Amino acid sequence: MKKIILAISMSHLLTEVYFLMHLVLIPVFLEEFNLSLFEVSFIVTIPTAIGLVMNFFSGFMVDRIGAKPILLLGMILQGFGGVIVAGSWTVVTLIFGLTCISVASSFYHNSGLSTISRSLMPNKLSKAMGLHNAMGAGGASLGLLTLTLALTYGHWRSAYILWVIPIWIWSLFLLKMSHLPYYEKHENNHTTTKSILTKDFVSFLSSMGIRQAGATVILTFMTTYMVFIRGFSEATASFIFTLGPPIGIISSLFAGYLGFMLGDKKILILAILGAAGTVILIPFTSTTILLIIVFLCFAFFKDSVWAPMSSITAKLTPYNRRGLAYSLSMSTQQSIIAFTPPIAAKFIETTSLNAIFPLSFILLIASTIILNFSSKKYN
Repeated sequence: MKKIILAISMSHLLTEVYFLMHLVLIPVFLEEFNLSLFEVSFIVTIPTAIGLVMNFFSGFMVDRIGAKPILLLGMILQGFGGVIVAGSWTVVTLIFGLTCISVASSFYHNSGLSTISRSLMPNKLSKAMGLHNAMGAGGASLGLLTLTLALTYGHWRSAYILWVIPIWIWSLFLLKMSHLPYYEKHENNHTTTKSILTKDFVSFLSSMGIRQAGATVILTFMTTYMVFIRGFSEATASFIFTLGPPIGIISSLFAGYLGFMLGDKKILILAILGAAGTVILIPFTSTTILLIIVFLCFAFFKDSVWAPMSSITAKLTPYNRRGLAYSLSMSTQQSIIAFTPPIAAKFIETTSLNAIFPLSFILLIASTIILNFSSKKYN
């Protein structure tokens, strides 16, 4: 089992290297492709929306043919997307490449998370999910570090092409890995979608969707805020943003352990409240050091949610439909990520970039209110 968990976690690391790059590059895209803030928001929205559609397909296929083929397809597509983005000289090809990466992420998360949840007993899921999400945060950190170096010493495109070979080499390793099963047949393999969409699970998805909206507002426009409001260079803004994911490594492990000890729901509520409390302070930071400290605190709490959230998803859904369950969970997150940026961009254009912080705060608090009055089964 340990080999399976480590293999899936390493796959998560390589899947996440591209995850935040395009968000950091929004100020670059604005100038390089001569776009408005509203237009550039579709660079986030379109790939995510297509990934959302494919998310349902991949979740269904994981439950039908097993996780390994979908996992391999996702890794191969991830590398292909990196090649397309690196060679893109128009907005259309850029969006196409980012779409490949988004779809690959959907394939990975449904296959990877369902494999982990089926490999462990429910009381051990929190710690395993903590390790899994820590590796993902490590991948995002490495990707942003690569991008920062590329912006400083070369061109942003090289940050994408650099990771293609490691991703494809790892795909070959997964292909030959005998410990990773293709498919496990179970009794009662005809659980309906209705049996998954219980009142508790729908309530949970609603809360997590609102939380994701609050986080997406900040993740999408934070570097833009730093460049255009705080006056930082693009490389400096990228560097500050890059500091967030390494904190996510610590917070994921920490949240996974505390979820195991104290209960997933309690840790999830505390994490969201912590994110809300720190995000509202960011515009009041008077120095760069203070901004970095508060932003890192926000990153810590923001990334603390993934381990308990993944564990709760497993606890609220049938064992033999975890692929579809994680598909629904990821689809909720992706739909929010897809539609929040253009809505927030229009809101910003009628107010100011500073408005992202109270907007995020309100959404995060709303999420905790729903979660607080939810079923005790979450624990």
